[in-house]
Amino acid sequence: MKLSRLVALLTLLAFLVVFAEGAYVLRWITVLIFGVILSIILFGWELGLPPIELGASQSKNKKRDEVKTLTSLIGKAKSGKTARKIIADMIADIYATLSDDYGATYQKLRSEPNKPMRLVMSDGNFLDNLERAIELVEADLNED
Repeated sequence: MKLSRLVALLTLLAFLVVFAEGAYVLRWITVLIFGVILSIILFGWELGLPPIELGASQSKNKKRDEVKTLTSLIGKAKSGKTARKIIADMIADIYATLSDDYGATYQKLRSEPNKPMRLVMSDGNFLDNLERAIELVEADLNED
């Protein structure tokens, strides 16, 4: 919902509550609550804070961002060594997560890469190497 619509809706709601309530004290409490809510909204807008979204749309956007990040990373890994190193670190993270001692396994894999990591880091057709590395990781996951 846009900020102008939200402010208009809250203003209308506050006026309805103020005129519907009979007690003088309740009217002022409503006006004070509305003022606090409005100031939070306006200060958040002025500071450029992201809007608060309710429901599943937040997790959908997060998943889309992860997919976009991974696809751009794979695209860059076709020609660059740094992106290949990042993907190899992701593979090391998978193996370290599965082990009992995360830190030791991760450091060992960084110093002595296993076959899937070597495949990703090797020269040649990156997509074929990545596919073979993913198959090896999948086979290792199915063994455990």
